Amino acid sequence: RLKAIKMKELPKIDDEFAKDVSEFDTLEDLKKDIKAKKAEQNDKRAQMEMEDEVLDKLIEASTMDVPKGMVDVEIDQMIEGISQRLQYQGLQFAQYLKMMGKTEEQAREEFRPEAEKNVKSRLVIEAVVEVEKIKADADHVKEHLEELAKQYGQKVEDLEKNEDVKDYFEKAVQNEEAVKFLVENAKKTAAKKETAEKKTTAKKTTKK
Repeated sequence: RLKAIKMKELPKIDDEFAKDVSEFDTLEDLKKDIKAKKAEQNDKRAQMEMEDEVLDKLIEASTMDVPKGMVDVEIDQMIEGISQRLQYQGLQFAQYLKMMGKTEEQAREEFRPEAEKNVKSRLVIEAVVEVEKIKADADHVKEHLEELAKQYGQKVEDLEKNEDVKDYFEKAVQNEEAVKFLVENAKKTAAKKETAEKKTTAKKTTKK
């Protein structure tokens, strides 16, 4: 017995569609916006990959003994972050562990390598901030405070009076500037190395 016949009808991709699904009046403008956002996402991803690569190399080159206590605190923070995300799904961390068939101790040991890396990265960045005497840009700090104020419906002036909040964002901006400093120097070093290699290759070719 035939109970029903259904057909999915897709909307026509035109200017009217663009108006319905976005703030743009034409399909061309919508396409340009999508392309620009995709390019921005790719740039951010490439930047993050570059930052991670530079930090990884610095960590490999450095000899530092990370106290176990610092790593344990980092693991605690990682578990707290996971627990908060699980709560949005109506789960407790203990339930998650049971589903995964793991004990909390096993989970902590699995988190340890990443926690150690996080701590080492933080120590390297803090060292760069101190050695290079990097200061937090006031305008950049204010941008962060404005975003936070908008998110929680508060006044920027009130947040600026809160020393703990202000110190937190000043340190965050210092760290951002330190990572940017490391990446820029890595790029300069790579460019110099490439130039030197080209000169060496050119000399060998001339001699032949």
